[in-house]
Amino acid sequence: MTTVTRRRFLEAGAVLAALAPLTGVEGKRKPPRDAVGAASALDRGRTTPAALTEAAITRLDRANPLINAVSHPNYDRARAAAAKNPDGPLAGIPTLIKDNIEQAGLPWTSGCRALRDRVGVTDAPGVAAIARAGLVSIGRSNLPEFGLLPTTEALLTGPTRNPWRLDRSAGGSSGGSAAAVAAGVVAVAHGNDGGGSIRIPASCCGLVGLKPSRARMIGDTGRAVTDFTVQSCLSRTVRDTAAWFAAMERPAGDAVYPPVGLVTGFEGRHLRIGLQRASATGHEPHPDVAAVFELTVHELKKRGHRMVDAPPVYDGSAVAAAFETLWSAGAAGRIKAAEAFIHHKPTARDIEPLTLSWAAAGARYGDADIARATAALQLLERQYAAQFANYDMLLTPVLGSPPLAIGVLDPTRRYADLADTLRTYVAYTPIENAAGAAAIALPMGFSRDGMPIGMQFTAEPGGERKLLELAYELEREIDWHHRRPPIWVGGAL
Repeated sequence: MTTVTRRRFLEAGAVLAALAPLTGVEGKRKPPRDAVGAASALDRGRTTPAALTEAAITRLDRANPLINAVSHPNYDRARAAAAKNPDGPLAGIPTLIKDNIEQAGLPWTSGCRALRDRVGVTDAPGVAAIARAGLVSIGRSNLPEFGLLPTTEALLTGPTRNPWRLDRSAGGSSGGSAAAVAAGVVAVAHGNDGGGSIRIPASCCGLVGLKPSRARMIGDTGRAVTDFTVQSCLSRTVRDTAAWFAAMERPAGDAVYPPVGLVTGFEGRHLRIGLQRASATGHEPHPDVAAVFELTVHELKKRGHRMVDAPPVYDGSAVAAAFETLWSAGAAGRIKAAEAFIHHKPTARDIEPLTLSWAAAGARYGDADIARATAALQLLERQYAAQFANYDMLLTPVLGSPPLAIGVLDPTRRYADLADTLRTYVAYTPIENAAGAAAIALPMGFSRDGMPIGMQFTAEPGGERKLLELAYELEREIDWHHRRPPIWVGGAL
């Protein structure tokens, strides 16, 4: 059960609203239109879960033809849930659930044509936690096939488009959730992250994206070094991410790390922050990304934080190769699972050519290859945690370049043709999944052509509190949750 009560959540929400970094046309401060704000409105009797749900449904109907964030709406089910006046710290707040986590009675396709007819039988633990928190899901958000790519362009659903520019990727794999939040459909939406799948779409869409530590959250896959995937959310405000985190983290009796609870602000401590502008494999970022990195350094210095160069303490090339080995082997395993569902060997009519060729590469790895890759990541896990004896956190880009155009990572192409692009684009985020570390993507700036660019702050496993506290400080200055993309349907949330 969650340790955050509705009363505690609303008390903290009132404090956060008073401190919210907002300016009006006459310089007046007012609270953001986010999930915490909606919860406060519910508590004061100014709205109802049913009204919030109906408004979110209307917004999704307006935005979805343009951005294609959701292929499986569940409006009747959401209306029924809202009519029951749900309980919990986030009771009555509309959301979306990513279509790679099982939800009883709803499609569970993982973005794959072979699984187009699969329906969930039970609620996964993460889904059950979302329900206990009182959130009301209005649909299943889109993702790339099996969540393998950093863009959401599955052949099953078609491309999910970025609300900032419809010809650009919304990122992946939690791209549908990110696009919907960025467009104002919902304030907060479920995502999960196995190699950057929350942080990448957060960067592409100008959002906050927290990747918790390995096994920190209810529904996380496990505690082994090969358990990359963790559950979390995407939002426009730090306080929404903090509220989701507090509601979904494992309680004390089942926790790997001491529970953090609800983080409500920055405590004013000056931090020692290690800087890694180039990736661990030596790739320098696109000039626009580098420019936002330097602006972020300037903002941090302005606030009294100390910057130090922090070259990787591990062999970046060896880690990248090990992660790629296990990721490719994972693709092969997902195809085997699809084969069991459709009862025949999958072809290009069932599985995307990119996935088939990626899995073919993974199928060549034997037990000895997997063991070597696992050992390399076990070494990384120790080395990565040890470096935080020298600094409080690290700063890196999220991606090697601004959001790619839709079609650059076309899933009808072969993996070998796209591998170099993938390695340079996703050069930063997989390290934290392999290390089991905490990381957060924050929307720190824009490219020269107006696309969001995020920066990543990372901490040792269990270090979510200080990441959220620093995020509050930066949000208070940069005020990113007032930014609105051209495709915007949001209103009072």
